Amino acid sequence: MSGGATLVGMMKDEGPWLLEWVAFHRLIGFDRIVVLTNDCRDGTGAMLDRLAALGVATHVPNPVPEGRKPQPAHLRRAEALAAVRDADWVMVLDADEFLAIRAGAGRLPDLLAALPAGAEAVALTWRLFGSAGHEAWRPGPVTAAFTRAAPDDFPRGWGVKTLFRPFAGMRLGIHRPQVARQGRDAAWLAGRHWVNGSGARLPPDFVASGWRSTAATVGYGLGQINHYAVKGIETFLLKADRGNVNAKEDKYGPAYFAIHDRNEIEDRTILRHAPVLAEALAALRADPELARLEADAVAAAEARLARLRAGPDWPDRVAALRAAGAIPIGDLDRVLYLHSLAPAFRARIEALRASGVPDEVLARQVAAATAAAEAARGGRAGRMRPRRRDRTDRTDRTDRTDRGG
Repeated sequence: MSGGATLVGMMKDEGPWLLEWVAFHRLIGFDRIVVLTNDCRDGTGAMLDRLAALGVATHVPNPVPEGRKPQPAHLRRAEALAAVRDADWVMVLDADEFLAIRAGAGRLPDLLAALPAGAEAVALTWRLFGSAGHEAWRPGPVTAAFTRAAPDDFPRGWGVKTLFRPFAGMRLGIHRPQVARQGRDAAWLAGRHWVNGSGARLPPDFVASGWRSTAATVGYGLGQINHYAVKGIETFLLKADRGNVNAKEDKYGPAYFAIHDRNEIEDRTILRHAPVLAEALAALRADPELARLEADAVAAAEARLARLRAGPDWPDRVAALRAAGAIPIGDLDRVLYLHSLAPAFRARIEALRASGVPDEVLARQVAAATAAAEAARGGRAGRMRPRRRDRTDRTDRTDRTDRGG
């Protein structure tokens, strides 16, 4: 089947939250949902197989060889699928990301109708949603439980996810498509008509390589990406136990929690769909097999959580996250979060750290370098300067995304 809109997801052990993610994106208008999985221990794959049998989603098991990173392997597999290549529109989202549309009735057709004529992509900015004070494990709906979020002017939360028209020679990325080495070149891509989350045309420099909004390019008028990266302390520690799509050790620690546990404003935009979402979830759970598989996934998560709670370091880990979440938004420049940095810059920071430079001093240096890079990006707005890219979805040297954090 060609045409329509395809949503691509990549998952591991997301069973307790899978149905909400699938049901929500179906009800807002995605025609096809394709999910690639690897190494699931909680039955997520079995749930997706059942959803496939019901005609709700497509499951693509994609075992990842030892030593390989799951995310790039999934993206390469996904970009070869007819459901992606032949779609009118494609978007890649993680299981903790939801497309929240403000235009019209909040559905995908409303967003597309609000875009200017000829637009080929819309880069929608993240809004980080925090724990809203929840510490205990919560397996229920994410969108209803977590309504506290970062304010508009929080640059650390300005990563984008892109809804775009597929093109020949595209290379899928977690934030945006790029061009394959043997395909079109970056200059061609820079000339495409992309807009931000308010429908304003993006400058060529951003279209060529941008994955983060800047003060000159950010916009939330038509929609945003609700990023529920934290959920709560116990759920976050389960996430850390699962691992991450780029095989980064210790990524999900207190520094990550401090940055992503933002609760400064209330944002209930997505709850306009709550009644219909509840009906859609009830319809899915009316299938006895799917309901059983979901219950098994919740039980598997709770068993893992019980093992973690029994560990001798559990109280200290909880206390560390509690303290991290209490850091005011204005004090985050003293939080040293290395995993978002490009490898060379991270190596320099780790060398300084090993020499005895305090974390708080290093954190301020990183913040200053990131701010300088942000200012430079803003200064380039409107000018075409395509950068050379490698096979991954890279960014400025001082600041690289988590790839699905």
